[in-house]
Amino acid sequence: MKLIETPVTNNLNIKTFYPKIVDFFFGGSAIKYYKLYSLDRTQILFIDTYDKQELVMINTKKKITKQEIDFAVRRILKSDREDVKVHIGVKQDLEQKGIQFKRPNKDIVIVEQRTIASAV
Repeated sequence: MKLIETPVTNNLNIKTFYPKIVDFFFGGSAIKYYKLYSLDRTQILFIDTYDKQELVMINTKKKITKQEIDFAVRRILKSDREDVKVHIGVKQDLEQKGIQFKRPNKDIVIVEQRTIASAV
């Protein structure tokens, strides 16, 4: 598997890429920064809010495998799968709440890691 960081210009907002997903999950929280990655055909949004770091994995062609999730957790979050929460079936949850997508998404997975607050 090959993980590639997608360059983003400074003037683009993350809501222009995935507006419904970002509004649903991060609508009320401040986003510190974000990065976009590509892992084969899986698009990965690395979003760092002030209290947690999340990977939003989106694939339009196939289901996201356990190996892809483990690889992204190790390479991007520098952690093990036991240290993070993995939410599978996010696409079904969004569709049950009435959210429809312009592009068909085969699978959406969210990986969450709490940020440890450092004492200064």
